[in-house]
Amino acid sequence: MQEAFLVFITKISLYPTIIFTGLVMFVTLYWVVSLLGMTDMDSVDLGDAGGDADVSNLSSTGFFTGLMLKFGLYGVPLIIILSLISLIGWLLSYLYTSFLHQNVDSGILYYLFGTGALIFVLVVSMWLTGLIISPIRKNIANIPKRNSSSNVGKIAVVRTLSVTDKHGEAALNDGGAGLILKIRSDMSDNQLKQGDKVVLVEYLDDANTYRVTPVKDK
Repeated sequence: MQEAFLVFITKISLYPTIIFTGLVMFVTLYWVVSLLGMTDMDSVDLGDAGGDADVSNLSSTGFFTGLMLKFGLYGVPLIIILSLISLIGWLLSYLYTSFLHQNVDSGILYYLFGTGALIFVLVVSMWLTGLIISPIRKNIANIPKRNSSSNVGKIAVVRTLSVTDKHGEAALNDGGAGLILKIRSDMSDNQLKQGDKVVLVEYLDDANTYRVTPVKDK
């Protein structure tokens, strides 16, 4: 059992699997931090590119954005996309390391074949991730949007460790399962912290966030 574990550790530490192993560790840490309320999750923001950009011309929207559009990597939180790419890439690269890469264990060919495999696995992972999130993205688009401005004036509870003008989340009891809202505060002294009650004073449509102020004690 111990020997098999050591073999497993060795394989996931080999190039190119080590890169995806690092990515898996990163997204796992991010999920843990997010569940603890220390950060919030943002969706991939491609502006109007999601519907109108010509994905055959990557230069029209920028290479990175165009590449994500080409593979359908938009419409869901970025961390979900990274998680899927990391997991799929890790599995494929692990299989490569286990069955093919072991035949070339050193020298220039080791890194040459490894780099080729890395590029191939990354492309396949992005393609498969796009296929997986495609129905999710379509279902999200078909869900009728709530009138977010109707939440203005309601009281929510901060769930992140702090709230700034760029970061923060709050939980709102809507009478159902509850809502997790992105919130922002202009308070320079950063007084808001986890567990504080805040009033949603303004809905910022472009950023899909709420500007909040603390609930004043009576």
